[in-house]
Amino acid sequence: MSNFRGWVRRLENKSAGDTVAVPQVGGTVETFPAELFWLGLFVAQADAAAGVFPEGPVPDAIRNATPETRERITRLAASGQGGDFMRRAVECGGLLEVAEDAGDLSEGA
Repeated sequence: MSNFRGWVRRLENKSAGDTVAVPQVGGTVETFPAELFWLGLFVAQADAAAGVFPEGPVPDAIRNATPETRERITRLAASGQGGDFMRRAVECGGLLEVAEDAGDLSEGA
């Protein structure tokens, strides 16, 4: 039986790849594949920049993250590791802060 457990553990580790763990205030940990985490964060930040309240598993995990984890993610975004858009978003208003409604931005308005 121990060979089976070891085999399963090796398969789990092999399939896990790069992940992002987000410790939550309640003591649990939300884990995401790294690519999905950063994509989810980018989309959530784009929603916030457009004045839309970001929803989904990544913004929910960030909102419920421990203060230390939220600060670490904010520092990573501000350092430019998440790209220029994320860096500017943190500089201009904060991570996942919803921008005020800019009104109608169409050319005819």
